[in-house]
Amino acid sequence: MPNGRTARIIRKVIKSIGLFIVLLVNGILVWRLCSSGDPATMKVLTVNEPLLQAYEIYGDGITLQYQEQTTMTRTEKNYGYFGVTQCVFIPQANQVQIVFRYNNSTINHLADDYGLSEIPSKDQTLYDVTLVMTTDRTPENRDDNLDPDQLILTRYQPTSYTRDTTTLYTYYRYVFDGVSVDELTVGVFADIYYVEDIDYNAAPYGTLCLYDDESEWLPYKLTSDDKKALAEK
Repeated sequence: MPNGRTARIIRKVIKSIGLFIVLLVNGILVWRLCSSGDPATMKVLTVNEPLLQAYEIYGDGITLQYQEQTTMTRTEKNYGYFGVTQCVFIPQANQVQIVFRYNNSTINHLADDYGLSEIPSKDQTLYDVTLVMTTDRTPENRDDNLDPDQLILTRYQPTSYTRDTTTLYTYYRYVFDGVSVDELTVGVFADIYYVEDIDYNAAPYGTLCLYDDESEWLPYKLTSDDKKALAEK
């Protein structure tokens, strides 16, 4: 049996180990929380000519809006692979901007899913991201909107993009011009394809809904950084 002094030392050691584990776990959680936030480069609207022209007309009264939609892919084949952390529709500029991201483990899954001989570099462009709008072909009958044959599909390529990375994530801010949502628009989606397997007639590697005609619009307010970017153009 250990004497009293030895027992006290053992208790202090156990207590110190327990405290170290708690601090380590909390440190990891704080690090992941800080690392998961969008970098500053992704938080500001990209200003191009269509947006600038609309802002010159409407000023701070320009309409910016979004919907509360699922922000991460959740199907069995791509659960957690891709996310959209911001989506802004700007109707007076006929524009949509999204912030698309994926984490490092998604690249590992890509190698597994496609049987690649090695894991691609994080520096590579790995995914093709497009916008797809579905339009009601028979507006007099909304009940058939679940039938793909009754919808018109229009695909939009990005006008431009900016890229950034953090320890855990790769980010892209995409700008899509010429996108106009009206009363016949049923949905707007972001489709993701692996760049070595782009077939727009096949199911995408991942897809996220950005708009549906049964969800409400929510206002997006210009930030001070957005206004500064607009003023500097």
